[in-house]
Amino acid sequence: MAEYSQAGILMALLLFTVVTVRDIYLGKNWAQQQQQQRQAADSLGVGPGGLRDGDYQKPAKQKMYTGPVLKFQFCLSQWYSRVFEEYSRSISQLYPDIRIEGENYPTKPIYRYIASFISYFKLIAIALIVSGYNPFPVLGMDTPRIWTWSQENKIFSCLMTFFFSNMLETHFLSTGAFEITLNDVPVWSKLQSGHVPNIQELFQILDNHLKMNQVDKISFPTP
Repeated sequence: MAEYSQAGILMALLLFTVVTVRDIYLGKNWAQQQQQQRQAADSLGVGPGGLRDGDYQKPAKQKMYTGPVLKFQFCLSQWYSRVFEEYSRSISQLYPDIRIEGENYPTKPIYRYIASFISYFKLIAIALIVSGYNPFPVLGMDTPRIWTWSQENKIFSCLMTFFFSNMLETHFLSTGAFEITLNDVPVWSKLQSGHVPNIQELFQILDNHLKMNQVDKISFPTP
């Protein structure tokens, strides 16, 4: 029974560690990786069918892209990421000439530091609970009751530490942003409006801005 309990604790710790590392090093950079992949594909002239003969002669032309660029900056959340993906597909179908970019809206540095501290503290706390090492005598402190309780309920205390820490990390990293710019001109801000536009609103906004740009080029030609 004791061997089974130890094996369960070790498996739980391994699961927590894998998920945490994934959140830190993968989840936060998802949008940046997608953007880099799109830029690399544009520079190489890669289409839906992949590379073809002669594609390596196209980089110079692709780098001269001067068309409209629609940029999304959104909150670090799976929901916002899904909205960005859905909107990107819909916009690409209706406006194939628009290049779409996406990235996470920057969190305030102090909040990033706090979230990183909580993440590392979580791993250390779980490691101490599983190993049974009591750090309080080394620090010259009396052992609190919560430590004694955690040693009597290792799996449950590890779960509580993991989920409570993740909740705090999400709180400090969440910005609630969904900002949209067209050619570096702001066209929508959730931080100001308080809500994410629906796809029809976004189509109307893009249509109006693109028409205005076309009128400006026609009405005010360069001498």
